[in-house]
Amino acid sequence: MRLFKVGETVRYWGVKAEGLMWLSAEALTGRILYRNTDDNTYVIEGRSGAAYVVPERLIG
Repeated sequence: MRLFKVGETVRYWGVKAEGLMWLSAEALTGRILYRNTDDNTYVIEGRSGAAYVVPERLIG
């Protein structure tokens, strides 16, 4: 399990929203805003500037 640093630019393959997992066929790029250690998710700022909750396993 790799820990990502705040401010690091990463590629991710989906987001978690309203209890559902939304997967992408193409990798998205964003910047880590912070890590939630309670449920192993990261909040990532996407290219549009919106913040997304991304499970750690979908970051690569």
